[in-house]
Amino acid sequence: MNRLTHRWTFLGVVLFFVGLFIVKHQPFWVEHYYEGLFYPLISTLNQWLWARFPFSIGDIGYCIAILFGLWSLRRFSFRRHIWKVLSIVGLVVVIFYTSWGLHYFKTSMREQRQLLDTLSVEQLNLATIHYAKKLTALHNKLTTTPEKKVVVDASTQHILALASETMKASALRPPRINGKAKATLFPTVLSYMGFGGYANPFTHEAQVNTLQPKLKIITTACHEIAHQWGYAAEDEANYISIKASSASENVLVAYAGNMLAFQYLTNALYHYDVDRAKEQYQSVPKGVIAHFQEVRAFWQRYQNPFEPLFKKSYDQYLKANHQQEGIKSYSLVVGLLVDDVVSLK
Repeated sequence: MNRLTHRWTFLGVVLFFVGLFIVKHQPFWVEHYYEGLFYPLISTLNQWLWARFPFSIGDIGYCIAILFGLWSLRRFSFRRHIWKVLSIVGLVVVIFYTSWGLHYFKTSMREQRQLLDTLSVEQLNLATIHYAKKLTALHNKLTTTPEKKVVVDASTQHILALASETMKASALRPPRINGKAKATLFPTVLSYMGFGGYANPFTHEAQVNTLQPKLKIITTACHEIAHQWGYAAEDEANYISIKASSASENVLVAYAGNMLAFQYLTNALYHYDVDRAKEQYQSVPKGVIAHFQEVRAFWQRYQNPFEPLFKKSYDQYLKANHQQEGIKSYSLVVGLLVDDVVSLK
């Protein structure tokens, strides 16, 4: 494309952003037209194109894009190429929001349920007890030794398939939407970045870091598939992952889901009432605590000076897309879980 074409393309991108500014304040439009009409078609097309491949097409695409960018820098001139760069970057952003990113502007579950910003300690403790009892019962089904952690003998591919089937069978799955978890081609890179997985917004692939402990692979895979479904907010993807996995008829999957819920709830309770949090930790089998220690040890092995930079970058990305808590938004799932338990009483 010549310079004039690049300028016209850039103008089109600017007009798109004007429209985006209007749409982001109209969640009904996003939910009714984009989510209800267009996104199922976009999702189906992406699943048809890429889900058939056993490896990550998106990871390969990112590698090609990075290599092409580095190669282009050799002969980059600000005066000659600035419009080309702006138009390409603009088109990528347009594709991002058109393909998946508009989900950030839906009415959140927290708003729909009218949840308060502060939690009742009594209700938080009640929810923690609820999941502690379920977790203990499931642990006792999986092993006769409470002191030992549950050992998962299945391969990572089997676990990913199990998570995909769990989400497919879930009553929470939106109509006309499917999802499938894949192993990322670069799990070591993700580990050093501090991420358990990610959803590719361009190919709609749910990428999972398969180096992490296997029980975490289950809930991470369900979390990333929830993103495929259109749950962009991290707390909502966590919530869908927990609810779908903990409701599974497969005891191992249900165990993983309840464990994740218990972990978030006890971490939150610890900030309000240390004694009650310790009491809940002591109420579950020691094998559960051994799993938490395994996960903590895994991430400690990959700590490095650059990890905070990656986390900070992602934090800013989330804040730019209507998640004001940034990376802390993962833990907002606690409010949704507490609301569920309280509603049952």
